[in-house]
Amino acid sequence: MNNHPIVNEKEIKIIDFFHDFIIYLKYLEKQPIKRTITGNVSLKDIQEMAKQFREQKIFEEYKSFGWKITTEPQIQFLHQIKIIAEVMHLTYKRKGKILLSKNGKGYLQNISSTTQYWNMVLYFWKRVNWEYFTPTRQINDVSAVDILQEKQNIIWQALLKKGETWIDFSAFCQTLVNYFNLNSYYDDEEHGEFFLHLDIELALIKRNLALFGCIEYEEEKKEHELERIIRIKPTKVGLFMFTKALYESYL
Repeated sequence: MNNHPIVNEKEIKIIDFFHDFIIYLKYLEKQPIKRTITGNVSLKDIQEMAKQFREQKIFEEYKSFGWKITTEPQIQFLHQIKIIAEVMHLTYKRKGKILLSKNGKGYLQNISSTTQYWNMVLYFWKRVNWEYFTPTRQINDVSAVDILQEKQNIIWQALLKKGETWIDFSAFCQTLVNYFNLNSYYDDEEHGEFFLHLDIELALIKRNLALFGCIEYEEEKKEHELERIIRIKPTKVGLFMFTKALYESYL
């Protein structure tokens, strides 16, 4: 089956996370990254790469509050970039350093941006543990996020059917709970719905689909509350990726 939307290099290259993923690998192409005692990217390397990253929000927020970034995991997108590159075998560790592998050099030099992109996304969807980035309540060592990842193809099918139309986020969350029988994870009468929306908002949308340019979302801020997603919409790139994952995945 090959009826997904055709995406061009320009549509892929405007995705900030993908741009910064390539910046990370190109930085490694020039020199190794030093690892801290805890195995994280050194602050010196973070400062150098940050000059080229498109994603600047986290750096601006820390600066505005007068805070200092002291460790890699504080930079959510960079932490994800490092893990994805490692799982894809584009990088490897040796003697306190992160280096670009032969696979990594081939990835940078021998395939198109579109192929680089869909490989990156599929590896995250299929091989990286989503729950690692969004820890949630577990029952018998299984979290609701684990279930969403395991059943992801059902979600991709549903989003593919919607096309580029807006979807009410609250209804979307409730559908996932009902379809995957997640009620036991959110049985708190007072706060259950809040945590349901938050888990899906972070694990499935903000740290996943929206990060990869597969979903657009709109937020609304109610009095005394944080901004919350109110509706989502698959993008053309998202429809391309959902079809790729369902019908042409090589992983």
